[in-house]
Formats: sequence, structure tokens, C-alpha cells
Amino acid sequence: MDEVQMSLSRRIIQRVEKYFSKQGFQATDYDEEKGELVFSNGREEALVKILFEEETDRVVLYEALASVLEKAKEYSMVYVAAPRIVGEDAETASFMKKGVGLILYDDYGAEEKVPAENRFRKTASRQAQRPVETQSLERSLVRIESMIRELSERVDSLEKAYFSLLREVRELRRTVERKTMVAEQPVQKTFSSGGEQAETGGLPSFLRDNPWVEILSKRPEENNEA
Repeated sequence: MDEVQMSLSRRIIQRVEKYFSKQGFQATDYDEEKGELVFSNGREEALVKILFEEETDRVVLYEALASVLEKAKEYSMVYVAAPRIVGEDAETASFMKKGVGLILYDDYGAEEKVPAENRFRKTASRQAQRPVETQSLERSLVRIESMIRELSERVDSLEKAYFSLLREVRELRRTVERKTMVAEQPVQKTFSSGGEQAETGGLPSFLRDNPWVEILSKRPEENNEA
């Protein structure tokens, strides 16, 4: 493609871009080989196949219609942009029936002769036309699923709390048992030691159970009587 043709093609692309920018769309991709522009407004995407003047006739126009139809499912809307001199005489019924938009351009700008079917909105419209009972059931199912997830999370939380408390109770029980054993041992030794001292009167071990101790302990009493 020479510079003159490139310049002409660029001007045609700019006219199409200007038309879509007024609709809130910005160009996001361009396939120069196929002459396809992609526009987006952040929610929807539109594919536009541009037919340049030097290669356009009615046969090419309908071939372009078939070409964009093959990709229609990938975009919200699909268009063919053609020179006004060709598009004015074109049979628009085929475009309308297939939901493909037709844009005509000339030296002054571009305009939409056949609006494209917005497949995104059409799908939403079909969903809105579903029976009220079906929509109500679907909303109920969504609520039930949400409640089940919430209950499941609560059960998991309670289970974790239960096992945590169980561990704490076991630790407390072991601590109490250890303290009880430590407290009982000194008490037993004290009573045993005190009893032995009371019985022997605090005597050394070699004097315990010695019969002379009892005899000698009575001697002062006998002397007093004498």
C-alpha cells in the first residue's frame, strides 16, 4: 500500500473512530490486514470491518457481512463500514435480519444506516422476560447457598473453640493434680515425725525402749518419799 492509499485509509479510520467516540467507545485494537477495528466502552465491545473505497462493491459488502457474522459471538455488536456510494443501494434487510450494523462514510463523516443488535443487552432482556416464579426460585437458591456457607463457617469456628477449651481443661486438670500431690507429701511426713517424738519424749534412738530409762525416771520420786 503506497503513501496515498495509507493516507486515505487513515482518514476513513478516523471518521469511523469519530462516530464511535460520540457513542462512548474508544478504539482498542486494529488488524490492518483484515481492516478490522475493535471498540470498547469498558462494558461492551464492538467489531467493525471497514471496506475501503478502492476495493468495495456489493459482492464485497455481503462477503464482509458473512465475515463479521462468524465472529459475532465474541462481541456485543458487529458492524460493516462501507462507502456511502455502495451502501446506499445495498439491500439492508440482510443486515437487519442478522443483527449486523451498517455504517456508511464519505468525505464528511460517518453515520449508522442500520443499527447493530446488541447481543449483550438482548441476553439480559431474555433473562428479564423469564417467568417471575423462575427468577424467585433462583434468588431463593442463592440465599440458601449463602446461608449454608455461613453455617458451615460457624460450625468450623465452634469446632475450633471446642477443641481449644478441651485442651485448656486438660492442662488445668494436670496442674491441679500436680499441686495436690505436692501438698499431700509434706503433711504426711509432719504427722509421722510428730508422733514419734511424742512417744519417745524426744529421747535419742539408743535410749528408746531401754528398761533402765523407766527405772531411773522413778528414782527421784522414791527419794522424795523417803
